[in-house]
Amino acid sequence: MKQCCVLIPYFNDDDSLLTSIHSIDRISNGPDVIVVDDGSTNSKAIDIIPRYNGSLNIHLIELEKNQGIEHALNKGLEFCSKHYKYVARLDCGDTCKNSRIQKQINFLEQHPSYCLVGSWADFTDMTGNNMYTLRQPETHNQIKKAMFINAAFTHPSVMFRSSIIGSVGLYPTSYPAAEDYAYFFKIIKKHKTYNIQESLVNCTINPNGISSKKRKIQIKSRIRIILNNFDCSPIAFYGLFRSIFLLYTPRGFTVALKKILQKN
Repeated sequence: MKQCCVLIPYFNDDDSLLTSIHSIDRISNGPDVIVVDDGSTNSKAIDIIPRYNGSLNIHLIELEKNQGIEHALNKGLEFCSKHYKYVARLDCGDTCKNSRIQKQINFLEQHPSYCLVGSWADFTDMTGNNMYTLRQPETHNQIKKAMFINAAFTHPSVMFRSSIIGSVGLYPTSYPAAEDYAYFFKIIKKHKTYNIQESLVNCTINPNGISSKKRKIQIKSRIRIILNNFDCSPIAFYGLFRSIFLLYTPRGFTVALKKILQKN
């Protein structure tokens, strides 16, 4: 079994795939890249990947038709679990930095009782202007509490042991646009987790991305996830009411608020 791979779902994303792959190549030597093309109708990954001229080994999985990111991720996980000890996540257009892959491998190697590690993330707009840094909670106990308020991991920043798939399964498919949030809840109930207190990825706020185009669907899924994990704690009540409030709040307002809070 090889040590590590980076799992990237792809759908009509053109050159953003190469941007992500090149960022991995610049900071690390060795991780394979697993690209799952979720039934692209144009700009297929099979036409994009040959333009990469680096040293990383890229494995392409193609779905016959578009099924949604959760299905693409699960098809990738089925492959990764058979061949790799660690699985890192990255989305098209997002980039790794600061020796991200090696730092997360080192953490999991040095802390065998931990099964998932994330990090902070820098968010930029489509032109590369810095918007804010998302500083995720550090310890497992802090993460468990914060999960009721928001996903305590930035999805493209996480790396986890493929062995956890045996105990938590694959990404849930019944929570549209919030498969990561539901998956993280499953993981923290059975395994110890941690966030490195350093920004190891750059994420792009894309107006055509899932968090923008499917925002209301995503928040409704998040409300269902909170209810399904509800423990009657004060923070669970707060998180539920917060999500209901966000359902009726424009995303532009919340992004602007994060920028203001970041400056303060």
